[in-house]
Amino acid sequence: MRIGARLSGRGIRAVLADEGQVLARSTGEGARAPGSVVRELSGLAPAPVRSVTFDISDPLLDAARRDADPVSVLRVLPRPAHTAALAGHPSPTLRSFVAHRAAVRGGHDLFGTALAPLDLPAAVEAAHGARELGLGAVAVIATGAVGAAGHERAVAEAVLEAVPELRVCLSHEVGGVGLLMRETAAVFNAVLLPAAGRLVDRCRRAAGSLPCWFATSDGGRVSAERLRALPVLGLEAKWAMTLLGAAALHGHHTAAIVARSDEVCTIGEVRDGLPQVAADLPGSLGVRLAAPQPVLTLVGRETFAAHRSRWLPGSPEIPAVFTDGDEDPATVGAACCPPTAWLDIVVHADTTDDMRRRQRDTEERARGMLALSGAAPGSERIAESTATALSYVRAGTYRLRVRATARAAT
Repeated sequence: MRIGARLSGRGIRAVLADEGQVLARSTGEGARAPGSVVRELSGLAPAPVRSVTFDISDPLLDAARRDADPVSVLRVLPRPAHTAALAGHPSPTLRSFVAHRAAVRGGHDLFGTALAPLDLPAAVEAAHGARELGLGAVAVIATGAVGAAGHERAVAEAVLEAVPELRVCLSHEVGGVGLLMRETAAVFNAVLLPAAGRLVDRCRRAAGSLPCWFATSDGGRVSAERLRALPVLGLEAKWAMTLLGAAALHGHHTAAIVARSDEVCTIGEVRDGLPQVAADLPGSLGVRLAAPQPVLTLVGRETFAAHRSRWLPGSPEIPAVFTDGDEDPATVGAACCPPTAWLDIVVHADTTDDMRRRQRDTEERARGMLALSGAAPGSERIAESTATALSYVRAGTYRLRVRATARAAT
């Protein structure tokens, strides 16, 4: 028995659901609406409500588009870029969020070997420069941080000691091999910190005494503290929840989901109770992110109707579920989404046995992360675990991606 809620603008839509079966719905407008809606649905529940999960992706996107304060970027590199073009980011959208940029010596290769001594005094000087411009946050991106995060952590400690009022976001906390994708995620984290803090506080007040969780872009949920620190994890949650909720409403664990609006069909898949997701995809802001998000295909409605079989899986084991624009399955998805964890790292292994050991260690780390999102002990399972050899570096280097999930705690 759980409540799923989606905030949009000043409004909220929510459902009371039991294992995907909707028992009651409620909507509201205004600052006090979330609390009123949660209390109303709790009062209608035939049994105690276990938790409430909020999807705040719409207000997060609004904050990024309209109310974002600029931030600083601090790259940690073995040597500075030779040209201004290489020193920046190729995306105009991302550059619009950055009011101050600096680079200091340091960083690692993918094998964890330091490429240059870390210049902490220069990092502190850059932080002071950002603060003098009135900026409130800095995104720190170091080469090789997914394999060796020591330089990013050292910069964070030095900056926070010297400029304690400056908030610091580290790229390795999201993961991803590409420096630019990690920079995007870290910048969005820094940009969204104020809005995420306000939204999390608002939702926690609305939840009252109920455990309060937040929907994520991989189709799962995380704690208030984790989303407050890493709001980029919830930036694309709306579509993940839509796919999950549409499948749950029709009683499917695996299905192709077609969400129809007036002109466009948005197509995605749910497999074994989880939406199909991938990293390094362009999201609603048009910039590639290291964080996972739903794999979606957008097709004109007339084109889809004329060539339906082209866009849907050919297997009869994967049924198609259709939803229309006036429906809101995202609230149902929020009510039934499980705890999840996603890890995307680089490791070096000399032998196949060593690689498998590292993969098992990563899976155990993902299982441990589930406990922070309400997973019941013993309910954890690995939904995806891949080790991909990186051919462009020396032999024995692998990119590990692990996705873990669990049944909701009861």
